[in-house]
Amino acid sequence: GMEMNMTELRNFEPHELQAELEAGRCVLVDVREAAEHAAERIPGAILCSLSDFDPARLPQSEGRPVILHCGSGARSERAFNACCEAGVQPAGHLKGGIQAWKRAGLSTATAGDSKPGMTVQQAVMAMASAFVLVFLGLAAVFSPWWMLGAAAVSTMLLQAAFTGFCPASRVFLALGFRPA
Repeated sequence: GMEMNMTELRNFEPHELQAELEAGRCVLVDVREAAEHAAERIPGAILCSLSDFDPARLPQSEGRPVILHCGSGARSERAFNACCEAGVQPAGHLKGGIQAWKRAGLSTATAGDSKPGMTVQQAVMAMASAFVLVFLGLAAVFSPWWMLGAAAVSTMLLQAAFTGFCPASRVFLALGFRPA
């Protein structure tokens, strides 16, 4: 027919999308509902639920194209069409949604990832306390010079308290402790 064709919906395959994400070349928008997003999501996806979807509120990110995704691909297709009607142009969507992403063996973040266990802050405090005790023990047994180690740990903690920058917390974040 002669109907006005919307911009063609481009289907991204899971591995293709992963490559774009890893290269920082796109912004991934999850159009599922908040509870679904919280339960399991593609790392880095930004939630813009279809139930209150507004193409104008899509993340604008220095010319990086937006790629949409949902559970199976149906809602992201609806969101894509809504964008086109509003004159907003996403790059496309993840074909088959997060289900296809998982079938492709790619990793997701789940609610269970808000790991039980220590927050980064607790881990830093526990580690620092342990170090101080070890240094004091060494000082008691071997040489008072070990006190310097305890002083260094205390200095780092004081600096973290006053500046908000804590080198150790970076390490714990990287190890997968949960942010406070």
